[in-house]
Amino acid sequence: MSASPNPHSQSLEAANVAATPDRSQRIEFNLSDYQWQNRILLVFAPSINSSQYRQQMRAWQADVAGTSDRDLKLVQILGTGESQVDGRSLSSASVEKLRRQFEITPEEFAVILVGKDGTEKQRSQTPIDSAMLFRTIDAMPMRQQEMRSRQ
Repeated sequence: MSASPNPHSQSLEAANVAATPDRSQRIEFNLSDYQWQNRILLVFAPSINSSQYRQQMRAWQADVAGTSDRDLKLVQILGTGESQVDGRSLSSASVEKLRRQFEITPEEFAVILVGKDGTEKQRSQTPIDSAMLFRTIDAMPMRQQEMRSRQ
């Protein structure tokens, strides 16, 4: 009887390779891809260890339903660490492009709200609580129209 390779061990190896996420894959992020679909909250911070960053993340997590209702997406741009949107890592080119566009250095903290039309609506050097953020959004003509159409 000749020895043949075990087909089960090969499929197990293939499954292990497929289950391992490839951290080197980073997405290109363009604000224009979200235009007319989402409002964007850009959070620039030196790192996840920044007290202002942590405060902003607590505010974001405090009202997930409110952010969803307002079609709001979070983009985290970090000086050190993984910059992300929707849990996916951003390419370094995308991070640099956003920094240049909004004139934010890697050492700075800033929160910038971008409307569905792609323009900057609010900017702060300190964390913004969800009530203030929602007031700003709810005063926008497009948001007023969205609320009327949902009634």
